[in-house]
Amino acid sequence: MTYTRVRNQEFSITFKPLSNSSDTLYSHSEKLFEDIEDFLKRKYPNEFLIKSKEKVGIDFFTKKLVYGENFTFVKYGDGEIICMIGGTGKNCDDHPYSKKLGKLLEQSFVKLLRYYDDVYLAEWVDNLVKTRESYVNTNNLDPKFADYECFLTLDENLSDDKLVNFYKLLKNSNRKKIFVGPKKLRDVEHMLNLDKFIEVPLIDAFSKYDEVLNELLNFGVDDDNIYILCCSMMSCLICSDLKEINNKITLLDIGSGFDPIFGEKTRPKQPTAEKCFKYYREILPQNYTFKKTTHAINSLNKMLTSF
Repeated sequence: MTYTRVRNQEFSITFKPLSNSSDTLYSHSEKLFEDIEDFLKRKYPNEFLIKSKEKVGIDFFTKKLVYGENFTFVKYGDGEIICMIGGTGKNCDDHPYSKKLGKLLEQSFVKLLRYYDDVYLAEWVDNLVKTRESYVNTNNLDPKFADYECFLTLDENLSDDKLVNFYKLLKNSNRKKIFVGPKKLRDVEHMLNLDKFIEVPLIDAFSKYDEVLNELLNFGVDDDNIYILCCSMMSCLICSDLKEINNKITLLDIGSGFDPIFGEKTRPKQPTAEKCFKYYREILPQNYTFKKTTHAINSLNKMLTSF
């Protein structure tokens, strides 16, 4: 669905599998659309302009991992969009906007959505949607969309085992896994059995972009590498630059997904450390019980110093 005005009339139909185990839509979505389009054109020639929009979620990406298929999940949220349109200040995680970053984000947005058919744009439905759509329409892009929150550790996502099962598959994968994020998330290294942890500043990660990219290149951008990115707006640039080098990789822009587990709550809908511990217990590092206590003490100290 695009957020443009309707002058005449539109009619939308949604197709959803009745069973999570069904692969019909997963494997044949394009063929399904072609069949429907062909039928309508034959029955109502020259009557309709027919368009499709694909949107996927956690089950889809879990199947991608199971079948060993590469994909890119990238988030251009309100912070990225504000930076792209020349906004001043910083995003909600204190990463500053700049003209240089805004220009690079614009370029990466177009490259990722124009040149690769395995890129999924995380879709949100509130802030700056019309601005995002103007970039899509101006550049004649046709993005595939994904649930914005599918990889985030949120209270809602802890109601079933879909998220932990995804990370369990990721942990047990023999593919090389490279993580880019701040020091506070260092324990992700053991949670997901990483092959490489590249540290970025907690604030203004983009200031170290050249060094981070060089470290990624020196490690090797090999076929089937999996990149897990928690480095704010810079994640989009990494996705674009690495795919330009090798398209046969998987890139996950996780954003704040691990914050409530190993750092602290940074979003309103995130669960407590206690809930995270119970939910992810099976794949957490063995010494995490101690770390959890330290986490609680640090949070309390931060609260006390704010008075």
